[in-house]
Amino acid sequence: MANAQTPVVAVGSFGDGPVQVSCPQCHQTVLSQVHHSSGLLTYMFCGGLFLCGFVLGCCLIPFCVDRLKDAKHTCPTCKAVLGVYKRL
Repeated sequence: MANAQTPVVAVGSFGDGPVQVSCPQCHQTVLSQVHHSSGLLTYMFCGGLFLCGFVLGCCLIPFCVDRLKDAKHTCPTCKAVLGVYKRL
C-alpha cells in the first residue's frame, strides 16, 4: 500500500523567512526553520557579474547573499522538509 502524502497547510506562502505551518509528519503546528542554498538565480547573478568584468572574485558575491538563494523550510521538531521557496 503506497503512502499518500499529506498536503502541508501553511498560514502564509513559503518565502524567505520562517512561516507557521502544520507538519504532516509530527502533526504539530511549528514555525519552520529556513536553510538557504544556491539556486538558479544565484548562478545567473554570478554569470552576469562575470560577464560585466567582475572576475577577481567579485562574481562570487551572490553565493554570500541569502536573498539570492532558494529557501528550504524544515520542521524544527522532526526535521521533515515542509517546502522549498525557489527564486526562479
